[in-house]
Amino acid sequence: MSIASRLTSRIKVLGRMNISERRVPQDGRVRFQLNEKKNIDFRVNTLPTIYGEKVVMRILDSDSATIGIEKLGFEPEQQQAFINALAKPDGMVLVTGPTGSGKTVTLYTGLGMLNTPEKNISTAEDPAEINMPGVNQVNVNAKVGLTFANALRAFLRQDPDIIMVGEIRDLETAEISIKAAQTGHLVLSTLHTNSAPETLTRLLNMGVPPFNIASSVQLIIAQRLARRLCKHCKKLSDLPKEALLSIGFEESELSSLKVYEAVGCSKCSQGYKGRVGIYEAMPISAVMGRMVMDGANSLDIADQAQKEGIKDLRQSGLKKVRQGVTSISELERVTKD
Repeated sequence: MSIASRLTSRIKVLGRMNISERRVPQDGRVRFQLNEKKNIDFRVNTLPTIYGEKVVMRILDSDSATIGIEKLGFEPEQQQAFINALAKPDGMVLVTGPTGSGKTVTLYTGLGMLNTPEKNISTAEDPAEINMPGVNQVNVNAKVGLTFANALRAFLRQDPDIIMVGEIRDLETAEISIKAAQTGHLVLSTLHTNSAPETLTRLLNMGVPPFNIASSVQLIIAQRLARRLCKHCKKLSDLPKEALLSIGFEESELSSLKVYEAVGCSKCSQGYKGRVGIYEAMPISAVMGRMVMDGANSLDIADQAQKEGIKDLRQSGLKKVRQGVTSISELERVTKD
């Protein structure tokens, strides 16, 4: 028996998965006790391939939800927009981005700020990645009929103040979430879109009526995770003027602009240590709401966002480069023009 198959079987045992079943994908969870006070969870997924089973383990650290909103990487006006949306008694806050972009941590940071003894908070997730005391967390299970939509219906009979839906995947979930947001509940959820304006058109394409979107969605946050430059070894980058202008910098700022690049040392990994969020926080204004009801597309909404002074992902990323937090190569990797 090869070391690969033995290792796979051992991981499946730890994750309480069926070791004799190698034909279908499986999900499991492993808890590792680091010390008396700290546990680290691993989400395990196996996938049968033509060469054998492929195993992916994702680290889930519950402490990441308690790092505080100040350390996520929000610009001051973006952070204030998030806090203002969370302070409202009802409405919907959506966080969008690709897998692994930090959406769950952003949502749980918001839940942490709202989590007080008098608040009834319920979450439906697939699965619950971060354990938070004081929150009613439900793992959806399609095999037994516990879908996001069914969990949401049950929540509405439990007198919740705040509802968090792991992901809006279909029209049914979207409609119930919006109904909840319109009937005195604060709803937090995620979607897989590339930018904040595209989220509105995605909801329209799913079949949600324009009026419901305009009247319930309060804030959309699009985000990416960029690697943070190592403070010990980063060095000034000498890029030609044309290259800096093509990336998006203004000619007026080039004389004082300092751009850093990764080097690598014993204290980091390839010149980077840690990660930082790059955000686009778009509150839905009255003008945007009317545009949605008039059938505007994402490009029209993006233009309106620029008029209202909302920084898109690229502009927020450029600010992180100016601050020396990340490099141009990271900016190019996680954002687009």
